[in-house]
Amino acid sequence: MDLTTLGWNPFFATYYEPYTGNGYQRARVARADRHVYVLYAEGGECSGRVSGRFRHEATRLSDYPAIGDWVAIEPHDDGETATIHAVLPRQSRFSRKVPGVVTEEQVVAANVDTVFLVSGLDLDLEPRRIERPPRGLSLLVIGL
Repeated sequence: MDLTTLGWNPFFATYYEPYTGNGYQRARVARADRHVYVLYAEGGECSGRVSGRFRHEATRLSDYPAIGDWVAIEPHDDGETATIHAVLPRQSRFSRKVPGVVTEEQVVAANVDTVFLVSGLDLDLEPRRIERPPRGLSLLVIGL
């Protein structure tokens, strides 16, 4: 898989330098479900989880990978799974407040140029519903 077509550029290459030569590979987060991620790497698609050290050092939710993030991974021998060791700095992010009373940022997508928010007209059109779609509806993020 050619990572430049997925948005790899000199900005990310600069921040990836400390991870070269350590057995790590570059990958982009394509999907995030709780703490399981679908990653696009040079060897193809694989699933990943953050390392224990990453979990221990993360101080807030926004430290975790989001869709569009570039990460340093350690592929497993099976070729289908990997461990995420680091999230590279983000060029941009699309975020919102986490649900509830806690004031914390939740990154919905990172390193994207364009975001389309789409809402059907069959529901009551209110900003809170667009910010937090009802269960079963998805947010569509397009762009690199």
